[in-house]
Amino acid sequence: MHAAMTDSGPAPDSVRLRLLYDLGCAFASQVQLDELSAVVVAKCREALDAEGAAILLHDEARGELYFPYVADEDPQVARRLLALRFPAGRGIAGTVLQSGRPLRIDDVSSDARFYSGVDRHTGLTTRSILCAPLRARHGTIGVIQVLNRRNGIFGDDDLAFLDALAGSVAVAIENARLYAQLRASAEQLAEANRTLELKVAARTQELRERNDDLERTLTQLKNTQQQLIVQEKLASLGALTAGVAHEIRNPLNFITNFAQLAGELTNELRAELDQHRDRFDPKALDNLDDTLSDLTQNVRKINEHGQRADRIVQGMLQHARPRTAERQNTDLNALLAEYVNLAYHGLRGQDATFNVTLESDYDPSVGAVPVVPQDIARAFLNLLSNAFYAVQDKKRRFGEGDGFSPTVRVQTNNLGDRVEVRIRDNGNGVPPADREKVFTPFFTTKPPGAGTGLGLSLTHDIVVQQHHGELRLDSEDGAYAEFTIVLPRSTTETGR
Repeated sequence: MHAAMTDSGPAPDSVRLRLLYDLGCAFASQVQLDELSAVVVAKCREALDAEGAAILLHDEARGELYFPYVADEDPQVARRLLALRFPAGRGIAGTVLQSGRPLRIDDVSSDARFYSGVDRHTGLTTRSILCAPLRARHGTIGVIQVLNRRNGIFGDDDLAFLDALAGSVAVAIENARLYAQLRASAEQLAEANRTLELKVAARTQELRERNDDLERTLTQLKNTQQQLIVQEKLASLGALTAGVAHEIRNPLNFITNFAQLAGELTNELRAELDQHRDRFDPKALDNLDDTLSDLTQNVRKINEHGQRADRIVQGMLQHARPRTAERQNTDLNALLAEYVNLAYHGLRGQDATFNVTLESDYDPSVGAVPVVPQDIARAFLNLLSNAFYAVQDKKRRFGEGDGFSPTVRVQTNNLGDRVEVRIRDNGNGVPPADREKVFTPFFTTKPPGAGTGLGLSLTHDIVVQQHHGELRLDSEDGAYAEFTIVLPRSTTETGR
């Protein structure tokens, strides 16, 4: 064993064992089959002073031996050997593979069993060869061989060394193959994970899109449901209003008709009195004239207010008539101004002592807004009635001469894609505890009998649910209350 020689003779066994251990460690540290084969071949050439070395692995499926790696001083020889595949039962390597025992040949050219085959395949002039089987746990997986072009280079100790070394090589090759299998499995698993992740991402996206569609559909259904509820409320209110108006109209007709008849009788009575004035005492005649004048004036007032009440009833009936909830481009300033006057004169008709300062600031750029006019008018009327009630109630509590001036301010603003309506009064405001409940049905801050608690609830439904706008309350207890209505300009924003 030439690499294990010293100046004084053969290396001791301890040196050889140490070399086997070091080589075994070097082989075990390699996990790539190509890199392992290169290290094994290089170390074997170095340790055995060989001109060439090779590993041949057994391809059981094809019954062949092949070179996974070749190291030779002649690169062309190495390339030719890498391209060769041998039948597993032939040649030196095949013999060692089948027998499972190492083999040493001092001169291949003198051995008729192997010379012709090797020479035909490789064209080498190989003389000395060592070949050892690679014994693994489940059988022989190949062979390792070293060669030299000189006769008798290798001894029995070299063959034993190579055979011992082959055990470490076989284990390292098994580990490398196992690593390759694990790596391939890991790559397959990673690829499967990537494919699964893509499928999961695609499915998640699909579910997200479906969920978004369902949420949009649910939102549309909720909006439609709310609009139906609002329309049902408005229809119920319209039916109630129509019923009340019809009931009022009958006695009202009697009042106006009898007032007209009483006026005619008064005129007849005055004409009759004029014909017989000479029969009455002058003082009594003066009393009769005064009484007839008062009676005529009273009958005229009854008739005037009866006709006015009839017009109000007629307006109630017109508003109570069933209408489609189609939005119309409506001059919002004009509509608001009309119902400011209607609410004010309606309250004045109920209480002649009522007086309030009306302030208005209508933004002319507000223009036409797509709304359901009769419904938005109801909302305006409810808020205005509440504002007038608040300032009247505060005035009644403070009394005359206290310096309090009832004021209601109405303002519109153009916000671009939206319009804003503000109705502010300087009444007592809304207590903090009640501000979150003012839009709740049947909740009212008015004394019993003064309010039903439906006005603000209905207004909220009209503005928020039907027109998809906003209704806000800003108030300071004892100072003011301001309701703000924000309506979208585009019918697209209102869900239509």
